[in-house]
Amino acid sequence: MLNYLVAWLLVGLPSADAHKPSYANDHTGPDNAFEVLDPEISIALYAEMTCTEDALWLHMDTEGLDEVWLELGVPVLDRLENYRPSLAIVAEGFPDADVPFDLPEGMGAMVVATDDVDTPIDFFEPFTQTDSWILFRDWFDVPRDSDVYLVAYNPAQFTGKLWVAVGLTEDFSDVDVSQFSEWMEKTQAFHEVGDTEEHTELDCSQLYDENSVPEVEPSTASKTSGGCSTLAHSQPVGIGLAVAAVFGIGRRRRRM
Repeated sequence: MLNYLVAWLLVGLPSADAHKPSYANDHTGPDNAFEVLDPEISIALYAEMTCTEDALWLHMDTEGLDEVWLELGVPVLDRLENYRPSLAIVAEGFPDADVPFDLPEGMGAMVVATDDVDTPIDFFEPFTQTDSWILFRDWFDVPRDSDVYLVAYNPAQFTGKLWVAVGLTEDFSDVDVSQFSEWMEKTQAFHEVGDTEEHTELDCSQLYDENSVPEVEPSTASKTSGGCSTLAHSQPVGIGLAVAAVFGIGRRRRRM
């Protein structure tokens, strides 16, 4: 696989946006939040939202920073066409917010809602051959020299998949070549590349009502029905990481 990626470089493949990936489902609160070691270094955290693990928490120290680059996306899967998670930025000095989770003491939140996004940004990552819909990407003002949390969740309370990316500086100089194949396998699995199994999403708001049956809808369901589908293949975000890692490249992309 590595030789394949280097071959692409030699024929002049343009550089793709590169996020160093991580995969987890156990960062469900402030006490076990995923630690963003450097908010300027580009990373992406992939997670599946379930009815018991329905929020993804990240933590960062904004020492020397008053803004961070943030992205929120979902894999291109038919059943997630109308999936619209939100991203809450949690910090001291932010206002109270109506969010479905407890905030750390003394903190408020600013919420980036995506339910009004009709046309997500299409993103194809050539190295992993995966596709994503980007629902939000921009600089976000944060309190300087503070603890800041990012929380991704779905207000509609349906299960699904999402990823959160932080930072713009591509740096894979500390990456071992042996990690490439693992990243490739996990990223494609997350995006269900080649997956022929049927998948459904559940309405978690109904699971605890003994008189109701959890709603399961096909991928053609409208945004108002909250439905999700059964068949789940296609190919989403990736990591244009191999080229940068092989040659120890780290660069800062210009502010957009």
